[in-house]
Amino acid sequence: MSADRPLGPFLSTAQFWQLLDRWGVPDAGALDLIGFAGKVGKSGKRPRFRFSPHQKRLTAYLAEIDAALTAAGQDPTWLSLKSQTSPFTGQTPLALMTKAGEEGMGDTLLFLNRIVLRAALKSRQ
Repeated sequence: MSADRPLGPFLSTAQFWQLLDRWGVPDAGALDLIGFAGKVGKSGKRPRFRFSPHQKRLTAYLAEIDAALTAAGQDPTWLSLKSQTSPFTGQTPLALMTKAGEEGMGDTLLFLNRIVLRAALKSRQ
């Protein structure tokens, strides 16, 4: 996929936090997922910030992954389950996305889209 072409709409910070809350991702993990350099404050409050262009692109991936989870009939907890299949190789999809950034998000999205396509093909037979 071209880095110049966005996947879809970017998430606002409010939508980002709603999505990651629904996925059950802790605040620190959510910030790591988008490569945010800051941390959750001592008070436990989420930091206020604006997304960089790269972070906006990552939020577009997150929105697409969420849509693919729904289309694949997967609960968001799937993202926290270790998988031996490629591309996860013993880690969770969230760990892959955090570690590999945009590439890991793309791999996770591709994996989910394959599930959706296989189900669509089976239903047509």
